[in-house]
Amino acid sequence: MSIQPPGGLRPRVAYAAFQRIHPAMFGQVLVMRLFRDYRILTQICGNQFLVLKVAPPLVVTEKQVGEFVAAARAVVELAHSSALFWSEALGMARRAANI
Repeated sequence: MSIQPPGGLRPRVAYAAFQRIHPAMFGQVLVMRLFRDYRILTQICGNQFLVLKVAPPLVVTEKQVGEFVAAARAVVELAHSSALFWSEALGMARRAANI
């Protein structure tokens, strides 16, 4: 799943700040939210920091795939629209940078 940077001005400014801290920071926040909010384990894909890697079980149902897509969409939409998403992400960045 490839992720696009956020749209609006405020999210785009926050995203740019995260890119300066570390290019993988935004992807890590998405991974964290997917796990915390939906209990879905993902990773960013190597050096492709805007690609989520998913490793479903060998036998996955259509319902489970749909649940993953809905959860991923919800987290990405939250990044595009919520100040809470970015304030939590900023807290994580501060802890990571020891600021």
